[in-house]
Amino acid sequence: MSTKHATNYNLTMGSLNKLVPTTRYQGSKRKILPWLYKNLKKLEFDTVLDGFGGTASVSYLFKKMGKKVTFNDVLRSNYLSGIAIIENESATLSKEDTRFILNENGFDYSSFIQENFKDIYYLDDENKWLDMVVQNIHMLSEIYDGGILKKKQAIAFHALFQACLVKRPYNLFHRNNLYMRLANVERSFGNKKTWDTGFEKMLLRFSDELSHKIFSNGRSNIAHCENILKMKAGNYDLVYLDPPYTKSEQHVPIDYYNLYHFLEGIADYHNWKDRIDWTKKHRCLINGKPSWDKKSIITNFDSLFCKFKDSMLVISYGDPGYPSVDEIKELLGQYKNKIDIRRKEYKYGLNHTHKNGNKLYEALIIAQ
Repeated sequence: MSTKHATNYNLTMGSLNKLVPTTRYQGSKRKILPWLYKNLKKLEFDTVLDGFGGTASVSYLFKKMGKKVTFNDVLRSNYLSGIAIIENESATLSKEDTRFILNENGFDYSSFIQENFKDIYYLDDENKWLDMVVQNIHMLSEIYDGGILKKKQAIAFHALFQACLVKRPYNLFHRNNLYMRLANVERSFGNKKTWDTGFEKMLLRFSDELSHKIFSNGRSNIAHCENILKMKAGNYDLVYLDPPYTKSEQHVPIDYYNLYHFLEGIADYHNWKDRIDWTKKHRCLINGKPSWDKKSIITNFDSLFCKFKDSMLVISYGDPGYPSVDEIKELLGQYKNKIDIRRKEYKYGLNHTHKNGNKLYEALIIAQ
């Protein structure tokens, strides 16, 4: 196993979470990257698969460590972030690009968001702006083609997704609650100043931030958009898994498809109308049968452990959760001889304590 790339970057514990692009994505590991790095840096591996990549914070850490990274996420919106942050080595948005994206360019613009999401997530003028910007991002094809088009569009979408998140109560799209942003009341949560900041300013902020964080680590990193249960095993030294969290008392996994359906719609703008569940007030997408549900969680874990049994397995996990850490360890024991478990007390934004008042922890399960 080659480790010649592993010392390319002088990563310090205090700087890690500042190095990684910011996000308000639920379940993001960005804030605990120093702890993850402390536990990962002594492991011997060169190629890595991040199977539930999200907005790519952990993949970015692996990239900074000099590893050859394969990012994967089943959501197309996250896949675009993976292209922008992990697969991309040097492309950024120029001033001409952002000018093109942020201004009317004489196209015959669709008003899909304006017509179908009125008073649900954003103000009327914001919906109009979103329609224009999404279509302008697609129309970058008038200027670029091939790999550079793919990466510039991904950067623009990533910046737009982050702008959409920060202007939402709870940074989610699970309900039509625009009224929470507009109500003139005292608040114990949220950031009204950010909510009131214009979309254009927020997109430029995230685009500029990302332009300073894009780099090449000398490896051919790649992003995929697949259901990990259907992926081929591949040849990875390490497989990192951060599956949807399932509370121990509920046995129901977090449904990221529902929480971020609006971003998924933006990512597939021209097919959006055919994917909406019009019976739901918040205009979520028709998901079909989820591949990670309460009936299949344990079977799914076992399937993944079996598929990647020839790789080192590292699982990030909420504790307590379902199945329990001990149950996961027992499943892993069928395929691995050495299993180490590290824990850190950690409070996610909307998930501070367990139902019975116990503390919540982030568990890192390392199976070799």
